[in-house]
Amino acid sequence: MRLFVAAELTDEMVEALVETQAGLRDTVHGRYVAPDSLHVTLAFLGQVNHSRVGELTDVLYEATAATEPIEAMLGPLGSFGRKSSAIVWQGFQEGSEELKQVAARVRSALDDHGFAFDRKGFLPHITLMRRADLSCASLGMAHVAAGTIDTVTLFSSDLSGDRPRYEALERIRLGAPERDW
Repeated sequence: MRLFVAAELTDEMVEALVETQAGLRDTVHGRYVAPDSLHVTLAFLGQVNHSRVGELTDVLYEATAATEPIEAMLGPLGSFGRKSSAIVWQGFQEGSEELKQVAARVRSALDDHGFAFDRKGFLPHITLMRRADLSCASLGMAHVAAGTIDTVTLFSSDLSGDRPRYEALERIRLGAPERDW
């Protein structure tokens, strides 16, 4: 199964991100990420044998045990890649350092337990659009919202349909005194 670990966003943050996407639609063409798929990827694992999901869940609980919820505020827009086929994302004004710390703990724990993951540098962001044509457009202004990021989730992703489908396999509450069994 294709897996990744992500921080989930508050409803207010998702609403602001959707408003930002709406403001881009007239000038930037590409594949917009569906509102129910907006998140901050902490680690992308790719294909993981189903038999290791339980172990992986234990590793994530261990990695996030001492992590408190993160006070965050959405920030400016940015892009990766070529102007003709870019990824458009929104970053954070507040909470970036804390997200970097939790990503580092998750990645270190994955490494310690032999789980392979994409080792690209971590930049806290939410992907708003893929294959964006920015050759004749500017990104404009981002809508901003603040909230408490309090959940790290192990997701599976299915790419077989018209858009990626994500399923939460395990949700881990940050700052929770112990694991819910």
